[in-house]
Amino acid sequence: MKRTTAVWIVLACVLPAGGCGGDYLLTAPDMIAPAGGEGVAVVRLRRTEVFTIPMPVENAAMRMQISGKIERGAYTDKLGYAGTTLPAPDAPGQYELKISHMDAWGDEVEAKTRAFVWDPNAPCVAVDLDCLPGLTLGFSKQSAMALERAAAGANIIYLTRSSASSHDRLHEKLARAGYPEGPVLEWQRQYWHIVRDKKYYNMPRVVVESRLVSQLPDLRLMLPGLTMGVCDSYLAAKAFAEAGMKVVVVGGPERIEGGNVVRRANWTELAEKGT
Repeated sequence: MKRTTAVWIVLACVLPAGGCGGDYLLTAPDMIAPAGGEGVAVVRLRRTEVFTIPMPVENAAMRMQISGKIERGAYTDKLGYAGTTLPAPDAPGQYELKISHMDAWGDEVEAKTRAFVWDPNAPCVAVDLDCLPGLTLGFSKQSAMALERAAAGANIIYLTRSSASSHDRLHEKLARAGYPEGPVLEWQRQYWHIVRDKKYYNMPRVVVESRLVSQLPDLRLMLPGLTMGVCDSYLAAKAFAEAGMKVVVVGGPERIEGGNVVRRANWTELAEKGT
């Protein structure tokens, strides 16, 4: 009798419907949208059960909204991704993107992240965040000033190899080190495309695939003013050059070549000479 009871306790925790109180993990990266237009929000929902391994949650209804604008919904796929297009405010600025989900047992999860709404034609600079000095120590007066000068009032996008789950901490480090505010995005993202679902009154739905692609081509389509990248590595410089951007290399390897490459020996020289 005791043995049978023990087996049922284990099964109750392993089965998905057992409701052992596993925690949801909702990943929502920063979003960029053109003022008065539409941006794409892609989020991922996973849940940690008994063995503390986050597993994708499929067919979960996600609600997304930017600062009081029209709320839209999307269902997660087998990888836990859900995405849709969202109308952006008319006025450029930084807004709040809210994402939420409630399951059949009443468990809820909510996340809030940054929605950067910009004039698409405004000047914009992409920066390899992983090359910035002073983030660990929280002090980088010279390089922060150099970046301010390089941007010259332009919007700044930070690109990193770190996953979206760490981006809040990166925002904190950037602020402590004195760097300008801007969205933090991964260099690569899951490939997605937008379809219109007749089942749901022709509403836009984002289909997410497992393969990874560079963010730069889509960013440049959305933001024609994105014309320059700052970095210190060959791979980052190559990515900027392939996207048709001016490349500002701070230090870095000698093998970086190209007709639209500007070299600065260090951040001090970048602060003094600009781009």
